[in-house]
Amino acid sequence: MKKLFRKLKPKPDADSRGLSETASLREALPTAVPSSSSPAERQPQANQPSIAPPPAPPIEVLPSSELCQVCFHLDPTQAPKDGNLDAKQPSWAVLEYNIPPETHVAKVVPKSEDLIESANGGCMHCFIVPPGIPVVVRLEFGTLVTTYMSREEALQTYGFDVPVKFTATVIDPEKPKVEVEIYRPISSSPADATVAQRSGFELSSLVRHVGFGENIPPHAGDEASLKFIQQHVEQCITDHKCGGNETLPLLPDRVIWIQASNPSHIQLVEPKGIRAKYIALSYCWGPVSPETYLTDVNNLESRKLGIDYDDLPPLLRDVVTCARALNIEYLWVDRLCIVQGEGGDFSTQAPKMGDIYGNATITIAAASGTSESDRILIERDSTGGPFSLDVKLEGMGTLTLMVRRRTHKIGTENEGGDHGRVSTRAWIWQERLLSSRTVFFTPCALKFECRHHSVWQGYGPGVVGNSWSAHVDLASNSHDAWLRLVTEFMKRDITHPSDRLPAIESVMQRIATNTNWRPFWGVFEDRLIESLGWSTKTQNAASEQSASRMNPAHYAPTWSWASVDGEITYLHVLTDQHYAPLGLVDPLVYELQYRDLDRATGAITLVGRYLIGGIRCSIEPNLSYEEDGEGNGGVAKYRYTHKVRVSGQHADFVFEPDVPLMPFGGEAGQPYTPSVVRMPHGGQSPTEEWTGNCLVLLLARRNKRSLGLLLGASLRDSNGPTWERIGISSSIAVSVWDEEHVKRGPMRVV
Repeated sequence: MKKLFRKLKPKPDADSRGLSETASLREALPTAVPSSSSPAERQPQANQPSIAPPPAPPIEVLPSSELCQVCFHLDPTQAPKDGNLDAKQPSWAVLEYNIPPETHVAKVVPKSEDLIESANGGCMHCFIVPPGIPVVVRLEFGTLVTTYMSREEALQTYGFDVPVKFTATVIDPEKPKVEVEIYRPISSSPADATVAQRSGFELSSLVRHVGFGENIPPHAGDEASLKFIQQHVEQCITDHKCGGNETLPLLPDRVIWIQASNPSHIQLVEPKGIRAKYIALSYCWGPVSPETYLTDVNNLESRKLGIDYDDLPPLLRDVVTCARALNIEYLWVDRLCIVQGEGGDFSTQAPKMGDIYGNATITIAAASGTSESDRILIERDSTGGPFSLDVKLEGMGTLTLMVRRRTHKIGTENEGGDHGRVSTRAWIWQERLLSSRTVFFTPCALKFECRHHSVWQGYGPGVVGNSWSAHVDLASNSHDAWLRLVTEFMKRDITHPSDRLPAIESVMQRIATNTNWRPFWGVFEDRLIESLGWSTKTQNAASEQSASRMNPAHYAPTWSWASVDGEITYLHVLTDQHYAPLGLVDPLVYELQYRDLDRATGAITLVGRYLIGGIRCSIEPNLSYEEDGEGNGGVAKYRYTHKVRVSGQHADFVFEPDVPLMPFGGEAGQPYTPSVVRMPHGGQSPTEEWTGNCLVLLLARRNKRSLGLLLGASLRDSNGPTWERIGISSSIAVSVWDEEHVKRGPMRVV
């Protein structure tokens, strides 16, 4: 590849010579001594130390004037901008890194053969990221496939009747993607200067858009890791004040004191009104057995006398070691500081988690473990680098870059990151949101996150990322923000479905404190009607059967998202353009009202327009299902289609069941029998076509389509006719609600 150079004071035509013309380059270099000096002046004087000549001004080496159309010389300002021009869908880099919004961000995804051909042609560059951060290279193996969604599918899925075009990458399962970083090493020692720099050639212009990085410590518990934690905690306390203005928080009701005066120096204490620094632990419990190390009514008093360090599971021993190294005397660990089991105080302590995690000096997230038996002070995996990448230029020397496997996946940080099991658990989701500061002990590196920003080990100064916990403003009065939170929360796993509401209670309390909204069975009473528009995910593309299930017991009323076990979405009712493109141009107008509610049972009385409908569920074998297929990849054995016809013989419309449904014969005196009910926990879905009656309740309307709740008869409440929610539909024509068959009145939903 043709390369150009430029010296500080170039001679005529110097910048037109090739780098391989060594003799010409020597002639182009300025002399070490000014030409105006006499020979006598150039000779050292007797008895005087010789004076070394000043270093020659460096020659700046520039890339070729012919811009590489594969990598664009790693210059994001020369490459096509990544993300939509209207900035409604920002680039992954803008979402991940804390950079100015006007930063030009580019992303180039060339074919592998193009990269090879360009490299063989002499181009030494590869990929594009914003200036100042390491170059990210994703090696992905697969093909691009363009598919279309029909008008009917778009209407059913998104609520608008225009065809949609999708381009998706089909990944080769035998070749998983690999993500690496290329960075310039940080060095403060002149001895580490490259050969090219010592020779007077400045090669940094060739890689001026490649950010700096530093090596990640080989062990999570070494001194460098400790300094990383201390530095960012102190900066946050001093500058960000994420935990408030109080430098010393109030200790929780029960904590572990690791500087106690007993022989083990560890004991469980119950401080009263004491302020001190403490660490909270966020981790996965793992399987619980009689040998699980926890506090219950039988050992509570003995824990107060002392805890033997060697009796602690490996994870807790490492946390104690971290706390002592950080000079923090107190720890809060839920399984030790909350009395577990029968006779315990979980019900009174769980609502206090907002303050416990919010006031902690720092929360340690054990992202490198899956249970109390896994350690966090571990050796790093060295197979991912770093490795030296030496770029040798004839006559110029060597430019050294470093390469390593990336510590975190591209495009995941804005969604909370992919940090192992701690990223999948519902309780830990709440703990992270409530914490003022968190340090993640991942297998590859430490990550610090506060409500101001996030920082990974191994990056140069000033390279900081956005904070996931900060993008969720719990002080916001935006109800859309709350609906998105619920959607994220329901993606997280939970061992006991009965813990769904307790696991989000402290987040709701924090929001209630800032907004004066009143929590009510997983929603806010002040936004009750807007909260009814959730739906569950279907099992797969070939089945309209819901992937969600009924809980094993009645943990919440059927109108609440907490009544089901599985992912949900609020796509139908979110109003911001990023989530619902039609939300701004064709907003929902809510028409349903509620008259009263029962806080104890969750029963509500809704008042609005409704129609009597008949459901027909057609069932046919799923051709994608293999009888002997192991797991079948989640493919359902049958394909279910639910259609409703309302009074007046209008055209059928489809709806989305909350969970699998079944017909219900009812009893004498029950309305609209036979009706439809949710499939009980553990029940088997019907294998033959069935019909049943329901109510279709108008929730909200747009210009052409409306959103309706579907209700089936319930025997849960004996106080008159009662109903249970069975699903939702976004494809009901608005004209249906202007017909004479429409009724209006109250209905009690449990």
